[in-house]
Amino acid sequence: MKNKPLKLFVWEGEGVLQDYTSGMVCVLARDLKHALKLIEEKHNYCLGSIPINGYKVVKKPEAFIVWGSS
Repeated sequence: MKNKPLKLFVWEGEGVLQDYTSGMVCVLARDLKHALKLIEEKHNYCLGSIPINGYKVVKKPEAFIVWGSS
């Protein structure tokens, strides 16, 4: 299991860590279960602010850009 290739799981857009504007979460993990475990271990207070099924899996070169707001 530990030799599975890593994938980038990305949550972005409406409802993700939303305050005034939406946030973004990126996790490099083996699978969704591993990604959620890493979020829980590092920032468990965030899980309630992430739509669990609203993610993208990135397996090829990609860029994500999010503008900040006040």
